Amino acid sequence: MKNIILIYTEQLSPRIEYVFDFIFSEFSGLEFELTIDLEEFKNSNRPKINFSRNLILDVIQLIPDKFLFENTISETIKFEELNEIGKIFFALSRYEEYWPQEKDQHGRISGKGKVYKTPFVDSWILGFQEKLKSKYPQLEFKNREFGITMTCDVDQVWQYKHKGFKRTYGAFLRDFVKLNFKEFAKRKKIISGKEKDPFDTFEVIKKWMDSFILRNDKNVKMIFFWLMADYGAFDKNNPVSNLAFQEKIKEIAAWSESGVHPSYASNSNPEKLEVEIKRLEKILGKKIRKSRQHYIKLSFPETYQNLIQKGIQEDYSMGYADETGFRAGTCTPFYWYDVSKEEKTDLKIFPFCAMDVTMRNYMKLSIDEAIQEIQRLKSEIQKVNGNFCVLFHNSNLKEDWEGWEKVIESLFE
Repeated sequence: MKNIILIYTEQLSPRIEYVFDFIFSEFSGLEFELTIDLEEFKNSNRPKINFSRNLILDVIQLIPDKFLFENTISETIKFEELNEIGKIFFALSRYEEYWPQEKDQHGRISGKGKVYKTPFVDSWILGFQEKLKSKYPQLEFKNREFGITMTCDVDQVWQYKHKGFKRTYGAFLRDFVKLNFKEFAKRKKIISGKEKDPFDTFEVIKKWMDSFILRNDKNVKMIFFWLMADYGAFDKNNPVSNLAFQEKIKEIAAWSESGVHPSYASNSNPEKLEVEIKRLEKILGKKIRKSRQHYIKLSFPETYQNLIQKGIQEDYSMGYADETGFRAGTCTPFYWYDVSKEEKTDLKIFPFCAMDVTMRNYMKLSIDEAIQEIQRLKSEIQKVNGNFCVLFHNSNLKEDWEGWEKVIESLFE
């Protein structure tokens, strides 16, 4: 009983239960109980934390914020004015994203001025663990190890091959009309098999993973997210019915994990999401529980509510499209709290903090600058023994992206 932490609070709320469950159970591996009985708290000989503004002698105190006891969403909350626990809940719940937000042409909010540049949540908890350990030496915390999760969004397996007759014929016609004979000749060579398709870079990725195995890097894993959409303005994957496409998915699934890449169109149409998940499940012959949104289209709470309804258990969309860093202030997986319903869900969020498109197209970083940013992020994550989740695309390892594979490879230096 002595190792169960007793936390005194004047009032219980789902928000308080959630944030302490993350801090103590999920992150620290400790058991805890909440009590509103002050006498029980004072008389207990367990490790204790006073989560109130009342002064209780010889007890570690944390100051609560009013909004942790509320069940409404207020636009007056200011992050910088919150206490530690309030800041953690604000960041993990993505509280601010329930407010009206300016969005880009894809319906996404910008990370500029919002993204946390360090995993402050993890840093604070580790510092608090030291304070607890000093007061209660018998406490033992969950062991944490630095790890890397490589994730690849496969928007298109091939740039030229296996697009179907209509799209291929249309592309040849377009090249001819525009007198782009160089592109016409290149397309012909690749489709005929005389040249390798530039998007088919999976051998490079497989060599990376093989090298990690040889180096005994047990804390490195690889996940591919497959776009299974119908053709559209922003969904230009290979036809799902194409047998070569299906065989490629099976081939890669033999040495990696797989997830669905919910399409641009499915973000506003849950029925499409269900169809896309089932397509991938049929190809692989197993349930699909992982996802990442195409274009990082993440809207609270609808996107995550839709994923839960369709059986997704893990999502990897928690990051900004235009800024590197920590959208939720952490590099530790956590369960999503639905502020609109005031409840913890079973959807586990795996944050990513860097994407190839972000660094080159949005932040306009050179290869050397991108490597420096990767090293900065890695250093911050290593300080807290967290998980470095990085997002890249198979289509961005060749041609006009020449040299950018060095950015990914710098992760392992």
